[in-house]
Amino acid sequence: MILFVPAILVAQVDSIRLACPLNDAIVVPPPKEAIHYDPPDLCVVLMSKPDTTVKAVINARVTNVEIDEEGNYGVVLFARLRGKDYYFWYTGLKRSVVSRNSMVKVGQPLGYIPSGHKIEMLMFQFETPLDPSKYLDCKAVLKAE
Repeated sequence: MILFVPAILVAQVDSIRLACPLNDAIVVPPPKEAIHYDPPDLCVVLMSKPDTTVKAVINARVTNVEIDEEGNYGVVLFARLRGKDYYFWYTGLKRSVVSRNSMVKVGQPLGYIPSGHKIEMLMFQFETPLDPSKYLDCKAVLKAE
């Protein structure tokens, strides 16, 4: 006698949890797209109040540190989680304290911003943009403006 047990398919929600990049901050609206038919950026924009140390949200490798035309630093982190590649891109740092190919641990300083300044954080699963606010585990700290 053969018994057939129906399989139950359960959609598994990605359980990635990211630490706060700032200990005390407020969420501000992301920048508006210049071209209106472009989809809005999936990013989190945080303004420091009064924390000025920008920290790694996850254990990762620094893949890039660059300076933009305004003299701000951008830092890109790479992490492989559950066989998938993730990139975390921070922009708006006034000073960087990490270098390319260095390993960082969650909570380790990446750089600094002046009090009241903004950083932007983007998250990608390989090349697909994700909304980092869905993964940040600091909802009690971040205060929506």
